[in-house]
Amino acid sequence: MVRVSTFRLASSLKGVKKIAPAARCSLCVPADRVATIPTPLQLRALSTTNEDKEKEPVVLYEGPFASLTLRLKRVSLTSAVIGIVGLPALSFFYGAADSVPATGQVAVIATAGLTAVGSTVLLGYCFSPYVHTLERVAADSAQDKNDQLIRMVTRDILARKVETIFDPTKDVAAPSSSNSRPFCNFMVHGLPFYIHPQMVHDDELRVQLVGEEKQDEVDNKNKTKTDDDEFL
Repeated sequence: MVRVSTFRLASSLKGVKKIAPAARCSLCVPADRVATIPTPLQLRALSTTNEDKEKEPVVLYEGPFASLTLRLKRVSLTSAVIGIVGLPALSFFYGAADSVPATGQVAVIATAGLTAVGSTVLLGYCFSPYVHTLERVAADSAQDKNDQLIRMVTRDILARKVETIFDPTKDVAAPSSSNSRPFCNFMVHGLPFYIHPQMVHDDELRVQLVGEEKQDEVDNKNKTKTDDDEFL
């Protein structure tokens, strides 16, 4: 009798040992389902990323002829260099100095140089005010965090990139009556600039730069005029 009870007790203990691992396994959770708590370094990286996204400039305008004017300036610069350097070099290497008098050489070289340089200067004078892009950037040094500035990109006579940062509420003025630039519809810090008003994606900015009415106001006026015409 004692042997039978001992055998039953041993069998029950073995059953408990077999069930215990299964119970432990049922409590296990896959590693991919466990919620991970971000570390302070990760939180700092996330906050830095959000701040960087907020500081990213927003493109408000892109000049439709920006690439064309840039290409024209580069071609004009190339022709000016060829006119100034190429003609004297050709006259020297091909023996023109022996057949043409010195005064004639100077006249030819001067005429070609003035023509090449003059066209480059005229092109730069006309198209330097042409605005390639307008971007809204955050004012880091402003007291009010909501204050934002405008970054304007143009190209100088040598096709180099020129950036002008200004406040559209304070630094913009209308062109003066004595302005002789063919492309100029607003001025910043006394310098002329030109944009296509219909290409500005911000109505408020367009009003601040060139003084045009907002599109909603224009539509309302046109609608009112149409209603009056239908009434008459």
